Amino acid sequence: MKIALYITEDTNYVELANTLKKTILAINPETILIEIADKHLSTNNWLETSNLFPKNNLKCIIAVGDTGTFLRAIFHVRSNIPVIAASIEKISFFTEITPNNLYEALQAILTDKYFIDQYNRIEIRDPRSKVTFSALNEIAIFPNESARLMNYTLVIDDDVLYRSCRADGLIISTALGSTGYALSSGGPIAYGDPEILIVIPVNPLDKDHSPVVVPINSAIKIVNVEARSSLGLILDGQLRIPIEEEVSIRKSNISVGIVRFESKRNLVARLRKRLVEQDLRLLEGVPPSAKYIFKLLLTEGEMTQKELIESTGLPNRTVRNALSILKEKGSIMQRAYLKDARQSIYFVS
Repeated sequence: MKIALYITEDTNYVELANTLKKTILAINPETILIEIADKHLSTNNWLETSNLFPKNNLKCIIAVGDTGTFLRAIFHVRSNIPVIAASIEKISFFTEITPNNLYEALQAILTDKYFIDQYNRIEIRDPRSKVTFSALNEIAIFPNESARLMNYTLVIDDDVLYRSCRADGLIISTALGSTGYALSSGGPIAYGDPEILIVIPVNPLDKDHSPVVVPINSAIKIVNVEARSSLGLILDGQLRIPIEEEVSIRKSNISVGIVRFESKRNLVARLRKRLVEQDLRLLEGVPPSAKYIFKLLLTEGEMTQKELIESTGLPNRTVRNALSILKEKGSIMQRAYLKDARQSIYFVS
């Protein structure tokens, strides 16, 4: 039996990774562990890392790290090998293995007592390299410089839907990705894992250019794309690819299997759980500024540090310190801000 461990470089996860390895071998000493180091993706290194993944004879891939690590592991999967997320994060849509259930979870995996939920992916073909790239949640198009508008024409199945649309960007989301970046940009929640894609113009100047839901097998083309700066196509917030005047996006032929211990978890229940489990009693002893920022993120949704400073009126240093405390406690998380790589988005975990 072979299991691949895709392990983050974050030192906070060293203990978890070591415990995973020891526990797996304690349960089944004959298990062969293949360790692969997680690396942030770029157009220069993705192929090298992908080649480290065995193409077959793997029972599963365990992604040890945060949500970004899990999404990068998914990115490298080119076969039907299932993936499972192991994290120290208390709440995550993908996490199934935590320090609290580690032994029971690994025993379930090694004795085949788990489910595999299949999720669709979407893909684009790089016109220059002819390489196909896949995304689990969304593919987004934005100018590489912030505060720049882009122009484009949106074509669905050879029919022009929006012509000469001017907007901050464009997001094409799967049903699974509908509760993430797509939701924060005004898209709907796709309940029940329907066979759809969601196309979301981000802050369009023409308010008639609304989000649209299309069948999953639709051929989506974004043509006549231009901006006053270069444009980038971002996959799951992990890989940025330069683009030119036209992009084609479609359903990938390769779905991804995610290991679950409860099959097809109710999406609404999980969304509710993400809020209910945010117990302010966990923040006892933290400065009032940290509680204030936590409540703001909980009620208003994700924000950048700059937006938090403007909304709260607190000094820069106070906001930075509060964010550091909340991240250390696992109450909030951060991810890259797609429209400005110099900033991060903070949100309730």
